[in-house]
Amino acid sequence: MKRAFLLIVVSLLVLLAVLLFNTLKVKAPNETVIPLPVFESALNESEMTARLSRALRFATLPDQPQAFDGFHDFLRQSFPLSHDALSLKTFGHSLLYHWDSGTDCAPVLLLAHQDVVPVSSPDAWEHPPFAGVVDSQFVWGRGAMDDKGSLMAILEATEALLADGRAPACDVWLAFGHDEETGGSEGASRMADWMAEQGLRFGMVLDEGGMMLPGSTLGIEQPVALIGIAEKGYMTVTLEARAEPGHSSRPPAKTAVGDLANAIAALQENPRPAGLSEPTRKMLQQVAPYQPFAKRMVFANLWLFEPLIVKQLAGKPETNALVRTTMSPTLLRAGVKDNVLPATAEATINFRLAPGESRESLLAYLEEQLPDSITVTPLDTFLSDPSPTSEIPSPAFERLAGLARSLPEQPVVAPFLLIAGTDARHYQPVSDQIFRFMPVALSQDDLPRFHGHNERLSRKQYPRMVRFYAGVMLGEE
Repeated sequence: MKRAFLLIVVSLLVLLAVLLFNTLKVKAPNETVIPLPVFESALNESEMTARLSRALRFATLPDQPQAFDGFHDFLRQSFPLSHDALSLKTFGHSLLYHWDSGTDCAPVLLLAHQDVVPVSSPDAWEHPPFAGVVDSQFVWGRGAMDDKGSLMAILEATEALLADGRAPACDVWLAFGHDEETGGSEGASRMADWMAEQGLRFGMVLDEGGMMLPGSTLGIEQPVALIGIAEKGYMTVTLEARAEPGHSSRPPAKTAVGDLANAIAALQENPRPAGLSEPTRKMLQQVAPYQPFAKRMVFANLWLFEPLIVKQLAGKPETNALVRTTMSPTLLRAGVKDNVLPATAEATINFRLAPGESRESLLAYLEEQLPDSITVTPLDTFLSDPSPTSEIPSPAFERLAGLARSLPEQPVVAPFLLIAGTDARHYQPVSDQIFRFMPVALSQDDLPRFHGHNERLSRKQYPRMVRFYAGVMLGEE
């Protein structure tokens, strides 16, 4: 008995020693700061803001081709140096610019998209969504954050560098898709295919995605700049239940609507398993040095505490999406009249696939969870598996991180898994260094503005975006 007790004590001491050793090994990573470029010709912030305001007045929606034509005319007028110095190739309404540096090194590809999502409730906006209203703090309008703000900042950076007579370190390509919000099949996909045919291989691809958020998001004091190194996959299915139609006064034991409701409930009660993907694991490791000692010990010993962390992340809606494939019922269709039992009931379910998941494994899960009475049909409008994870550390990531640390917020930089989708997914064949980051600082209250009401961009942050993108283009001067 005494021997067993001693063995337990020794084991606990060894475990504690391992935990402490791993914790004390955690050191702050290399925090190189790369200064944002300064332009000889000072940026005219009021003129830049006015151009962004005008850009937001073009309602570049999928069913508004004339809005894209007008937007393209506006870009040519607003950025004459860029349109004179860079070559331009079009793919439908998508725009692909090439800035030839005259050097032989891996080019850089900057992405943004022209299209915006529709506005469901314009009366709920403080300012009309396509008016481009400018006040003392913000530029308001659909697309300000997603994603004309980035598109315009990239072109402002290009124009300013040309005005200063400066060239990028390596070739720069700018790809501005026109259908990102509907999957990118006619824009980014076609441009990426053309690049692959030309044998292009990029040292860095940068798209929208991550941003700076309050440090409290990850339990630290400093703001955190989240640079996406991967993104989740996308799959939508239709669930259909069938039953005999009839009069609502004589309902059978099972109805189409009832069966469909039970099917949705079954999926919600049996979610996909949760776990730490590589991007999320790297994010936790990156912020570990900035945690209080107890949390640092947990993050430094994921081999032991991973189940605890996963449970905590899965318990909050804002972080649950980081650890598992999620499902969202988005559309329901059934019935023609309140006293008629419908013959069919349908639900559209949108899944965001976590790394390690695939369309095949998801369909197998649906087959297992749902009864034979429910028909599952994948929608082929847009499908994608989770993206590969960009390897870090790397020179490309460290450059982005260094530039991000130079922003006034002086954030801690961490990789992360983007839970939404971007055009970046289409460019995997032409680069293995793909990142998702927009250099703006947002609060948690700003996040619902993406695809929601009152989208806006801070006026004081916009010039910083321009300088950040210029820094990406310049590379190592």
